[in-house]
Amino acid sequence: MGEILYLNSFFFFLLLPVMVLERIHLTKIFNLASLTIILITGISYLILLYNPNTFGSLYTYLVTDKNVAMYALRNYGGFTLLMLFYKTSPLLVFPLSFYLYTLLIEKKRHHLFLNISILVSIIVTLFISGTRANILSLILIIFFYLLFYIYKKSKPFFFLTGFAFILLFVFVASFLNDTLLNKTEVSNMVKFGHFISYIQHFSTNWGVYIWGQGLGSNFYSSGVNSMVNITELTYLELIRVWGFPLTLVFMAILFFPLFVELKSGRISHLFIAYLAFLFIAGTNPLLLSSTGMIVLVYVFSEMYSSQSFVNKINAIYDKLA
Repeated sequence: MGEILYLNSFFFFLLLPVMVLERIHLTKIFNLASLTIILITGISYLILLYNPNTFGSLYTYLVTDKNVAMYALRNYGGFTLLMLFYKTSPLLVFPLSFYLYTLLIEKKRHHLFLNISILVSIIVTLFISGTRANILSLILIIFFYLLFYIYKKSKPFFFLTGFAFILLFVFVASFLNDTLLNKTEVSNMVKFGHFISYIQHFSTNWGVYIWGQGLGSNFYSSGVNSMVNITELTYLELIRVWGFPLTLVFMAILFFPLFVELKSGRISHLFIAYLAFLFIAGTNPLLLSSTGMIVLVYVFSEMYSSQSFVNKINAIYDKLA
């Protein structure tokens, strides 16, 4: 049964030919869906702060019954954040990149106030989600678009700003290491335990590198001090289950849209968002879920629908004909 549930997510790829043939573009749908994540997170957070009695019922529904959210206190150095992590919140990197691209690169002023309001809401929602990957992706995407905007305005000022960011990073590197990679923090302890357990498991079971253990298999992780069949360290989990050769093929498929876009000579908002999503997926089992597969359908359908990709396919077909 576990193997069937694991494979169910891949059936979402059957949507890919439909999206391409019917010319269905998912950007607007993703942006509208993000409003749902923002509203659920915002309302839940406000209930938690101002109506603790109602929050008990909400917690039971979202966390216990549906298992779609997590509440916790996260400590980042001397800063404590009340975290509300809705499990599909990593998808917000797509509208985040879209709205930053629209406002800073394309400089569209249509519905300016609405677009800025949605952008701010996305930033706040990603921040209170509390996960290090979400917050780090948020910061890096904003920095990228700010630098890109400055580059288009003034190349000398771009290099000056870039140098300033490098100096800033050097000064805060130690703080970031203590804050984001603190091994005494519970979440980091779990991930570090998983990582050590993978290394030990691979070192004592060399065949796993080649063949993998297969779907539904488990192994002992000191991160949770028990047998587990999946962890948050997605890419190591792929090797454990599928083996290194098959994982390498799957990774090549994942990165193919990025390679195609780099070859096209242009970087879109989707490229930046997808890169951030793959980073987040490294510490989140979202990639192999139905949500992760929908992201892949979105990215691949946009790639196949792009005119530059269609022209290349036609050129290859003409050469073979």
